[in-house]
Amino acid sequence: MEEIDHVRLAEESNYNVARQRVGDSGSLIQDLIDLYSLLGDLVRESGVSPDDELVAASQFLLACRYQLTVGALTALRGHINDSFYFTRKAIELVAFAARVDKHPDLAMVWLQAGRSDISYQRYREKFKPGKLFPKDHEILGKLYNRYDHCSKLLHPSAYSLAGHINIEQSTDRVDFKFDYFQLQDSDLSEPIRTLLWIADTHFGILRIFQEILKRAIAHDPTKWETRRNAVDARIGLAKARWKHTLMREEPNGELSI
Repeated sequence: MEEIDHVRLAEESNYNVARQRVGDSGSLIQDLIDLYSLLGDLVRESGVSPDDELVAASQFLLACRYQLTVGALTALRGHINDSFYFTRKAIELVAFAARVDKHPDLAMVWLQAGRSDISYQRYREKFKPGKLFPKDHEILGKLYNRYDHCSKLLHPSAYSLAGHINIEQSTDRVDFKFDYFQLQDSDLSEPIRTLLWIADTHFGILRIFQEILKRAIAHDPTKWETRRNAVDARIGLAKARWKHTLMREEPNGELSI
């Protein structure tokens, strides 16, 4: 059997074990997927004219929904570090959406970015990271800190490789082992730690989309608020439920979550 097949089978085994570990807390991901879908349904039912900025925002919304699904699936398969790629991209996408909402003329800059090299260079200039996370936006400011954390886990540094590399040393040699997965039988804090982090991050992302799409959901705000508040409460309950499992001792003796 080729190594790629061994990894695939291990992923399937990891997924089954991980779903058992997280229990019904794993359904939080579906709750958030349903919130993304509800926003899309409300936009479709609103009758609001599909101008450039609404079209762009809707594409960003769908793209973030995809990042949530694939990011959670990647974590459940045991690729904890790699899952942060998808959360990082979701944060960047909603930051794009917020920038277009604030500057509607940029909708076409983004929509036309693939038409030519000149269009792409203009897009890159208008959507630089420094322009995406304004300090005066409370949620985007917090998401930037998470964006930075994701970046640390994705860049090819010792920080990002720490979860992969194991060193075995004997009297006459040193062996390096590169692990595909970051799930261990002795550590029950994963993947629930990462799943809750993903869920909490996407709830913040959805709050920003709520602002961006406010005119398109104004016809039925109660429907949105009821579902949103229910998911918020479920995330809070899950955090409380898993608090002791997620607590770990830091080098200074303090406990952190």
